[in-house]
Amino acid sequence: MAAADTLLPGEFSRPGRRLLAAAASAAFYFLLAWFLWSFALSVGDRHLRLGFIAALGFLGAWRYGWLLLNLIRATTYRLVKFPALRARAAALPDARAFPADLFLIIPTYREQPWVTRRMLTSVLREAETIPSRIHLFMATGGPGEDAIIRDELARHHVPARVNVEFLRQNGKRDGMAASLRRAARHAGPDAIVALMDGDSVLGPGLLRKSLPFFALLPKLGGLTTNNIAVTRGPGWYRQWYALRFALRSRYMCATSLGGRILTLTGRFSLVRGSVAFSREFIDRIEADAIDHWLHGRIEFKTGDDKSTWFTLLKQGWQMIYVPDAWIYCMENAGDTPFVDSIAKMRRWFGNMLRNNGRALALGPDRTGLFAWFSLLDQRISMWTSLVLPTTAILLAIFSTPLVLLYAMVWVLITRCAYLCLLALEGHRMSPLDLPLLLYQQWVGSLVKIQTLSDLRRQKWATARGDHHAEKVDWLAHLQTTAWLGLYALAIAWVML
Repeated sequence: MAAADTLLPGEFSRPGRRLLAAAASAAFYFLLAWFLWSFALSVGDRHLRLGFIAALGFLGAWRYGWLLLNLIRATTYRLVKFPALRARAAALPDARAFPADLFLIIPTYREQPWVTRRMLTSVLREAETIPSRIHLFMATGGPGEDAIIRDELARHHVPARVNVEFLRQNGKRDGMAASLRRAARHAGPDAIVALMDGDSVLGPGLLRKSLPFFALLPKLGGLTTNNIAVTRGPGWYRQWYALRFALRSRYMCATSLGGRILTLTGRFSLVRGSVAFSREFIDRIEADAIDHWLHGRIEFKTGDDKSTWFTLLKQGWQMIYVPDAWIYCMENAGDTPFVDSIAKMRRWFGNMLRNNGRALALGPDRTGLFAWFSLLDQRISMWTSLVLPTTAILLAIFSTPLVLLYAMVWVLITRCAYLCLLALEGHRMSPLDLPLLLYQQWVGSLVKIQTLSDLRRQKWATARGDHHAEKVDWLAHLQTTAWLGLYALAIAWVML
């Protein structure tokens, strides 16, 4: 694997080579669409073509209109609003731009030793770039991890203004809460807290690029940064992560235009100390839960980043995304990459859905209008994404298989255009992207629906050493099957 410090985000890679690769991939898919369309014209029924397109027209206008709105907002933030913020932040003198104390809360559990070493090296490197006192709180899983960290610290010249404390965690949430309580004893009025995972490596200049925004924006409660995946696994798995993070960056930019984001990413986020050391913030990290109409009280095991985000959202703080500062996420596909990808989507979407309802209940006045509609879209999009494949299959069964050709042409053209826009934003497009995008949209929607059927189900990725699967009762399976069956019947009634 290449050293993380040599990697750069897509927007800073060679644009000529990146756009040439995107053009080659786009040409292949557009030519394939043209071939399929020509074949459909020669054997198809014109009325079927028009009926199929008309039936999807209204839904398509809505979905692609929402996509266009996100694209416009993301571009405006990336090219207009954020550069203005960056210029103002860069003009601040160091004495004002940086807090007296920066606290880094780093829970780490069963990480590979080389990952822990690389993480710590990046933290110490970044600590030298700012004048603040640095307090590292390492919440580890055992003496073995303590020894790795102490050994790595001994390899570096650690400045006197860098203090390291060790805590023993009983789960990530417990470790974070204990660290915050201990850190609060030493915090000054302008302290900033970094919440990061033990497998995150800080990119060059991250702290200098991020911390001044708290001095610049008095109502800023938290921020998060760009993510770059450094992935061990097959090529499709690495590209899937790259595609996912490109989509993440777009939607982060779109919501950040309004001073809100949809999560304070647990891989790395900065939070104002007056918020992070508050009782509400710490208590919610330690023991967050919701009351569900069917399953009763659901305590959160994963999703600490959603808990921190909801606290700031509830209290009315602003949150922003910093696209030109990044971390490297050390990811491992494990022995079963496909199964691992499903498990990770289930964890991500479960965290999202367990928090979505209570965030919507805050109302657009508290969340911001666009962010509120984005939260609402999270609930709706899992169903609308499946309309096209479901409709095409039903029409192929009850009308003619040729409808699958029209559906394929539509998918090739629209998804290819979608990916070309991502390439212009900095994504390194690959021929694998189109099937991976469909995988993310269609299989991801099925995972969301299944997860929504039983929000109690929570499991860490197997790469972290958790091989214990929680039991899912028959009622959850029955609910998922019933929802999908009624969904197919509803589409069949409308279309047929």
